[in-house]
Amino acid sequence: MVTSEALPNGFTHDNDDSLRILLFAESFPSFTSGITRRFKEIIRRLAKRKHYIHVITGCKNASLWLEGNDYLQEYVTFSILPSTDFTNKIDCACPFLFPNTAIYFSIRRFSPDVIHIVEQTPAAMLCGAFAKSLNIPIVWSSHTNIDFYLSTYIRSYAVKMTRCIYQYIRLKHLIYSSINLTVSQDFADYMEHTGIPRPVLVWKTGVDSELFHPRRRSSSMRYRMFGTLNNFTYEQMDSITLFLCVGRISPEKNFEFLSLLLERIPSETFLCIIGDGPYRHILEPLFPIDRVYFFGYLGGEELASAYASADYFIYASVSETFGQVYLEAMASGTPVIAAEGGQLKEFFINSEHGYLWEPDNIESAEQAIYLAMKNRDYLSIKARQQALKHSWDSAADQLNNVYYNAIKKTTQHKETNIIIILFRLFYYGFHWLICMLLALFLMAPFVKVSSPKSTMTQNNNFCRKKQQMYMTAKKCFSSR
Repeated sequence: MVTSEALPNGFTHDNDDSLRILLFAESFPSFTSGITRRFKEIIRRLAKRKHYIHVITGCKNASLWLEGNDYLQEYVTFSILPSTDFTNKIDCACPFLFPNTAIYFSIRRFSPDVIHIVEQTPAAMLCGAFAKSLNIPIVWSSHTNIDFYLSTYIRSYAVKMTRCIYQYIRLKHLIYSSINLTVSQDFADYMEHTGIPRPVLVWKTGVDSELFHPRRRSSSMRYRMFGTLNNFTYEQMDSITLFLCVGRISPEKNFEFLSLLLERIPSETFLCIIGDGPYRHILEPLFPIDRVYFFGYLGGEELASAYASADYFIYASVSETFGQVYLEAMASGTPVIAAEGGQLKEFFINSEHGYLWEPDNIESAEQAIYLAMKNRDYLSIKARQQALKHSWDSAADQLNNVYYNAIKKTTQHKETNIIIILFRLFYYGFHWLICMLLALFLMAPFVKVSSPKSTMTQNNNFCRKKQQMYMTAKKCFSSR
């Protein structure tokens, strides 16, 4: 028997009652990222619980996701606001939604029980100010390690200052939240270390283990992953070890390290890169066409087939807060070879599900590949078994409980007095404006938009110097 609980904010909810959830997410399908894949899966499951969900987003084609699904069309609605993709300037992780007073009116029209805000962009923070003005419970989830990205997109002499400013701005807004979420314990610990109120909860991540499955291995997909320029025979493509990398093509993903790594491993190996981004046209010529194929974008069953048809999944990025691609590869029975990072602590055991290398260490990466190539069948079985422990149902159940707990933490009614609302709008709006001015005058002037070719040249020189030192030391040792 389900009991009803009277909450201090005046709401009365059973754990099975439907909620009105407003989701502020600048990135949403048709944009492709780990974040959008997460919310697609979660929204499907929240709708099945008969929760009404209104999404404010800057993705112009977001509503197309509902087509053909009557169930979602009944429970999910959208406000599509103006945005830009910065296609040829900055490789953003998501479309940038302009700060807009329409956000406030969308909130008032929908009258949500709880507002879920994703990331800390200017528009997201404005949404937080509006929610706080109306005294609506806020759940704020952080998925991107902006602190790390600043070292890529800010001039080196200003990184320390801009990081402090960003952390201050983030703190001033995340203290509005009833509950703060992130997707790995490593990043949660880091956020708490920078002053975000404890605890920052770790929101579980899942994987569709029916879509991403070893049975989707396909000879025809495998042959497509070699491209058409090299005219490999079927026998050659079956015998060559095929590595797969899936991700947005941008500087922080560290693709240039993979080009160095290819020089160190046998020629009977091939790399297929699935993904796209504004830096692809610059990065692509830097890779040897006889060893690498840039496939472009794949999704759905084709992407699942590509995962399963590769021999290994390889990834050099250390900027992930979780990295959905690792779990998708593991669910497909494809062992992971990757740079070691805090996000992998959640689900990955070195030598059980694949092998990790020390970041920026070419010798360590080479060794990880050789170890993995000795043990593929064992790693494949263990990787699949581990991935099966992570489900979207469990992640949706957790978020469902988070929403109810956020409502319980709100100590007053949703504010309706227009005088109080106007005062709060001025107060929280002024705080937001000061923070944006700080960002505009003390962060924006130091943004750099560097070509990955220059970044690669620097990293190549660094890694090659390390290689030369290693070879010199090796010769000295052998001569003794």
